Amino acid sequence: MKYRNLLIEDTNSNATHAEVESIENELGMPLPNDYKEFLKSCNGGYLEYDILINFEKGQSEYLCFSSLYSASNENDWECNPFELNEARKQEGFPQTGILPIARDGGSSMLYLDLRDGYKVVAFVQGLTEWTGLRQEDSIVIVANSFGEYLEKLTISDEMIKDHIENFKVSEDSVNSTIDWFDSIGLEWREKFRKQWNERVPFNEV
Repeated sequence: MKYRNLLIEDTNSNATHAEVESIENELGMPLPNDYKEFLKSCNGGYLEYDILINFEKGQSEYLCFSSLYSASNENDWECNPFELNEARKQEGFPQTGILPIARDGGSSMLYLDLRDGYKVVAFVQGLTEWTGLRQEDSIVIVANSFGEYLEKLTISDEMIKDHIENFKVSEDSVNSTIDWFDSIGLEWREKFRKQWNERVPFNEV
């Protein structure tokens, strides 16, 4: 389905008022309206878009927090209540005002931080030394609201290039890929026209 022009897969049944209220009670404060709207429309899902994370030392990196949590009360991973209870088992994790909302493919996480205003915060796990990249764990503010976070999502050039080179070409996969790429704008068509048309000569852009 589409949500704010973004393609989201594996969505769930709309969150109920009781499920949202249960999260708010556990969190100790109301959820922001834009996040409640998302839960009542999509209620989690798979969102394959990147966000540019800017670190304190001037480094930047695209990350993809693709697994968005649902409001379900099921005692399972990728459900807000369960993830919140798991997070609170960590020493020093705040007992109110912080809600896990998504993860990447590893151990980096995305949170709503409602303790002092409203912001979306990423915990980014450091990388191993052999990568030659940043090794420190970092906490970074990525947006001032969930709505702003969604507006900042994009598909990095690296992801576009890799997908064009490696996806299994069929009529359905070509159409879905074009819809996905087009959801962030049409600039990719100019930048990657040569690579795309060589790989998909029956449906040039």
